[in-house]
Order: sequence, then C-alpha cells, then structure tokens
Amino acid sequence: MRIAFVTSGLEPGCDGVGDYTTLLADECGRLGHAVAKLALNDPLATAETRTPELLRLPAAMPWPERLAIARRWLDDFAPDFASLQFVCYGFHPRGFVGLQLAELLRGWPVQVFLHETWIGCDAGASLKERMLGWLQRHRVLRLLKALDVRLLHTSNESYAHVLSQRGLSAHVMRLFGSLPLPSIATDCTPRELRFVFFGTLHPVWPAEPLFSYLRELKQPATLVHVGRIGTGAALWEKLKREHAGHFKFERLGGLSPQAAANVFAGVDFGIAATPWALIGKSASVAAMLDAGLPVIVNRDDIQFAGLGTLPAPDPLLLRMDPDLPRTLSAATRRAPRLSLPDVAAQFLRDWEGANRK
Repeated sequence: MRIAFVTSGLEPGCDGVGDYTTLLADECGRLGHAVAKLALNDPLATAETRTPELLRLPAAMPWPERLAIARRWLDDFAPDFASLQFVCYGFHPRGFVGLQLAELLRGWPVQVFLHETWIGCDAGASLKERMLGWLQRHRVLRLLKALDVRLLHTSNESYAHVLSQRGLSAHVMRLFGSLPLPSIATDCTPRELRFVFFGTLHPVWPAEPLFSYLRELKQPATLVHVGRIGTGAALWEKLKREHAGHFKFERLGGLSPQAAANVFAGVDFGIAATPWALIGKSASVAAMLDAGLPVIVNRDDIQFAGLGTLPAPDPLLLRMDPDLPRTLSAATRRAPRLSLPDVAAQFLRDWEGANRK
C-alpha cells in the first residue's frame, strides 16, 4: 500500500506526535509499504523541506500556500490512504482546528489517530475548560464529518468512551515508546531503590501519599528525572527542598535516546506523571514499559462520567493503593521488547479490516 502520514510537526525529538508518526511510518516502510510524511503546520521549520517521501511546511507560511504545495505533493505521491495523526493544538494555538485538513485530503480515504480529543470532557473540568472544550469539540467533530474517515483510533479507553458519546466508534491502539531498547544489562546489584520520571512533569503531580508509601519500604531511595521537565521544574525543586531528608534527587536533563534508555536499565521503577484514566496516552510510560520497567501510577484525579475504574492495560502498570509497598516488593521486570512492530501490525490489520466491510 501507499500511505501518506499527515501531522502538524516533524522536528525529531521535539514533538511527541511527530516522533510517533515518523516511527510508525518508518516501520510500515520496513514492512514493504510505500510511505510519505507530511508536516503541515511545523512550528520549528523555517522553510519548506521537501523530498519525494518528506514534506515539512512552516507554520509561518500562509495557509493557502501551504495547502496548495501539500496537495500537489500528495497528488505526486498518490497514496492509497492518508493517516492523519491528530491533536488539535498542533494546528491552532487554542485548538480551534478549521477545515483545511478536509480540503487537503479530499478524495482519499483516511485513518485518523486522535492523540487527544478536546479539553473539558472529564467530570472535574472547570467552566473555562468546558467552554473552550465545547468550541474545540465542535470543530473536531466537524472536521471528522468532512473527512472520508474509514478508521478511527485513539490511545486509551477513556477517549474511546468520550468519542462513543458523540456517536463515534474508535479502536484503541496503544502507544509505543520512541526510545531504543537499553544497550546495557539490567543492574540487579542490591543497592538503594531508584525511581525514574521521564519527560514532562505536570505541576499538579502529587507527591503524597506516594512518598509516604515509599518511606515505608525503609530503604534508601533516589528519584531520577530524565528528559525535558517542562513546566514541572518548579515542582521538582520544591520536592527537593521538602523531601531531601528522605530521598536523593538527580535531574539528568536531556540525554541521547540510547543514554535515556540505558537509565531505565539501572533503576527499579518508573513513576508516571499521567493520570490512570489517560495512562495510554503517555509516550513516556510507553518507553518505560518497552524497557520492561514496572511503572507506578499515582495520579487518579481525572474521571469521566459513565466510565468506571479502568483495568490496567499492561500488568507492569502499578496503580497506587495502600498495598503499594507490598506491591513494589513483589513486582518484577520483564525482558525489554519494542512494542512498535505490534502496533504497526495492528494499524495495518485494522485498516484492512475496516475496508473489507
């Protein structure tokens, strides 16, 4: 098949959806399919970048010019279908996506992966979030209606539930990690416990009661952060000040993909910054799971009306409860294994299934 992957940005290492798109497209290419990648609203591109298999168009370029260039490039590639890797904020600073994508992809069947839906759909959302989310939702649903959508994917059951409330049936397709596997052996030497955070740390991430449970283990412990911490830098410094008497803190910053993966071989547990209900949308957690690392999920502050507590999508995900110390004592790693091949196989299988009907 000939598949055109369309997203907003494709700067390597700077755009989570872009990295996902690149890896999925390249894996499909490895499986024998012809693939091309289009970044239609790339904030880090300063000029048009073009090859027969790649087109990056800067966000500063006027939309009519971008659409004309992209349409000619897609016509030359002549895909059998387009895969739209979509998050509304990738195409508008407030998530108010227009119909430009429908204009661009008119005439081709489309698979859409909604990496996010719209804000304000959880039970505890503020009035401001609900109002902004209403506008986003209206535009996202209008776009989906205008496209020839043959297959809809999302990364977690909560988003699939939200879409079902709008009459849309979405397949859940897990994320894969964007890191290679560790190139060093797992360190099983008895020592202090080491816990790792990877990527953005949300400012609302709660230290308690997790830190209290970790102190119950009565072992020296070090908390490590790898990657770009984002808006959580102030929280990290606050945690260091308040808990320096109980834990060591190491912030390693940005590392090469292989070096970051190797950190996972030298720690005991990952810690997720994403809530349980949305854990499937975390590429950081997916990378830790690929490395075979058990991951503690201590946030449960987002709920969706009509949806109960979701089961763990992976047995290595450890949902926090009062039995956490015992759970951690019993937890074991598994052998590292990339999930990308399985996800790519599902992507192609789901597409073929949707188009046999």
